[in-house]
Amino acid sequence: MENHKTQENNTLLITGHCFKVLIEMILSQFKEEHKGNAAVVGRVSQIYGFGNYNASLPNLGQELEKLSGGFINGKYLYDKQRELQLGKPIIKLNGYYKTVLFQYVGYEGIADFTNHIIKDVREKEKQLELINKEILEQTYYYVCYYYGEFKQIVKCQVVALNDWKNIQYTYMYPQKDGTFRKFLAYGVAKRRADILHVRTKTLMDGKMVDGGEDILYVGHTEPGTNAFMLGVFSAFDISNRVVAGKIILEKCNSDREMITKSMSRKIPAYIAQELRNVRIENDAVIPNDVLEISAKSPYSMTYDKVPGQYCFTLIQNGKLIGDFKFTINSDTFRIVPVNKGVLINKDHFELIQNGTVIHFSFQLTGITLFTRLEVYFKTYYLNKGDRDIQGVFSGLDIENRLIHGEVKMDFIPVGETIN
Repeated sequence: MENHKTQENNTLLITGHCFKVLIEMILSQFKEEHKGNAAVVGRVSQIYGFGNYNASLPNLGQELEKLSGGFINGKYLYDKQRELQLGKPIIKLNGYYKTVLFQYVGYEGIADFTNHIIKDVREKEKQLELINKEILEQTYYYVCYYYGEFKQIVKCQVVALNDWKNIQYTYMYPQKDGTFRKFLAYGVAKRRADILHVRTKTLMDGKMVDGGEDILYVGHTEPGTNAFMLGVFSAFDISNRVVAGKIILEKCNSDREMITKSMSRKIPAYIAQELRNVRIENDAVIPNDVLEISAKSPYSMTYDKVPGQYCFTLIQNGKLIGDFKFTINSDTFRIVPVNKGVLINKDHFELIQNGTVIHFSFQLTGITLFTRLEVYFKTYYLNKGDRDIQGVFSGLDIENRLIHGEVKMDFIPVGETIN
């Protein structure tokens, strides 16, 4: 732990502006020194000395090694430049890079460079603040929302410490008497490119045990600059079931604001419409047969008869209003439209009512009469092999009018065609 702490303290923090000036000076000096060699100054990998480069030609990695006396990874410097281009406000330098980059352009270190080169007064002040005082890792506060147990959206207080290395969770379950039942968890975060992985531990039987994992998209900026972050979670719920779902983190300006928001029973509409019913739950069972995977399993034989070619003929008040054709692949159960110029944005079908009814749901765009379409019909038609199948439909037409009526379905099993 002491070694880790020393390494963190020895990290050099340099503002994006200061690093931009530094890297421009380094590249300008290198290119000037080798301007007669087009093979050197014309290729990024050759300049930095990584990838498919010629080791016999000059590169920054080799020239910096002469100053440092140790190994210099040219790709490291290139990656830091990429962080700058992606908008990172603070660049972190470790090892030889904390001094050798400044020495290459004739300065002892960051302080000497800042005092003599940085002209913008505010930018100079920002860099000197990082140099002249011990940097306290900033703490960030969020309220996390997810669709939890008891069919309601649950709030969680999230405190990110040590520059997003450690995260504290306090899950807030509202009780009928107005109080909250709280569960605590602790996470260790690691960043990979634009993704933040958080593995959690929670207290159980007097010891910390593995909890779950959150995966957040943080983009190419620092996580603390984001007003919202979207992601997914996988964990165990309070009934010890394996669960997963979507999470939204909303940034707060202080711990007081975080506490106030998390203890309010009000769920913002912009949160509720995104999270309601977005949840996966696995029952605590170990199936020994295909019919024991879930309560739906016994109806899989009927589900297997669904693939084929479909033509929905839609009738409203005795008048034909249009048709919709599609196929369901027998190998993948993927739905593909047959009507030209029609795009299915979302589709879903399921067996309901103990497998006696099949429900289709579509969201459509393109050359279509409908934007949304819901269709229901009895599954005994599939089991009997009937061709004349009757059902009902409802939805929205292209003018956003509510429609409903009867549907005549022509179903052709796999291997045949619709005339």
